[in-house]
Amino acid sequence: MWCVFDVDEYPDVATAADAARRHGIKVAVSNPCFELWLLLHFTDHHAFVDTYRKLLPLLQKHVAGYDKTRVEFAKYRDVVGRAAERARKLDPTGAAHARNPSTGVWQLTDRMTNP
Repeated sequence: MWCVFDVDEYPDVATAADAARRHGIKVAVSNPCFELWLLLHFTDHHAFVDTYRKLLPLLQKHVAGYDKTRVEFAKYRDVVGRAAERARKLDPTGAAHARNPSTGVWQLTDRMTNP
């Protein structure tokens, strides 16, 4: 079982991640937000971004009209491997959710593609 979430404006991510792991739930945390994972499908990103609203324009350069309520995964499918490479460079452990930017979503997609 996996729990995918982002840091955004939630101050207690470490506690939530630790609790999930103690209960056998794997976590894929993105800091500052899930959209970082999506952005990494198209480009490297190493700079601190404190909010979703500040990261959004970076993603929209690659995905015009991006709407977080209607993510079209077909737009990302063919480059998910590249996103995983970029994400591993940001966080090789997939567990450094306090680091901004970082995302552990690559661990989940690796598990899905290499069961």
